[in-house]
Amino acid sequence: MSEPAGAEVEVAGAASAALDPSAVAAIPEVNLHGIPVWARRRLKQDLSNWRLFLVRVVTSGLAVILTVVLVPGLGFSSFGWGSFTLIGLVFGLLNGLVKPFLQFFSLRYLVASYGLVVVLINAFLLGLLSWILDGKIEALSVLSFLLGGLLIGFIGTFLDTLAGTTPPIIDRRRAS
Repeated sequence: MSEPAGAEVEVAGAASAALDPSAVAAIPEVNLHGIPVWARRRLKQDLSNWRLFLVRVVTSGLAVILTVVLVPGLGFSSFGWGSFTLIGLVFGLLNGLVKPFLQFFSLRYLVASYGLVVVLINAFLLGLLSWILDGKIEALSVLSFLLGGLLIGFIGTFLDTLAGTTPPIIDRRRAS
């Protein structure tokens, strides 16, 4: 059983319509890994912008220092600008390098708990900071770390918004 000659013409016509250059132009460009080109450009801009990285490290450092000062049960073992700078730098690096991986691996629980896992991640980073810096930050209990993780989230978000390091929710360039 062979198909009628007219059916072949229809298939060929559909194939030529699918290869229409105007239809292809509407599809966004993607690289080999399926990441859109605009996302690659944005990532490259974020990584090459050292000022943004520096501001995020400073805001993360200020967030952890304010948290340790405000939360009862958390404290510094030594005071000084050098130790505050070291704490801010190490926590900023932990926040920028380790936190995204922790959030990615706990994404299922992050969504299911409506973001409460971020408090646990911040508390873990605060404990990791204390361990890395060999006790420069002291805690009386795990509850202090949990309360500190909650407060780091609020203060960090506030400082990042105040400094302008968070991208806008709606990109005004594309909206118009």
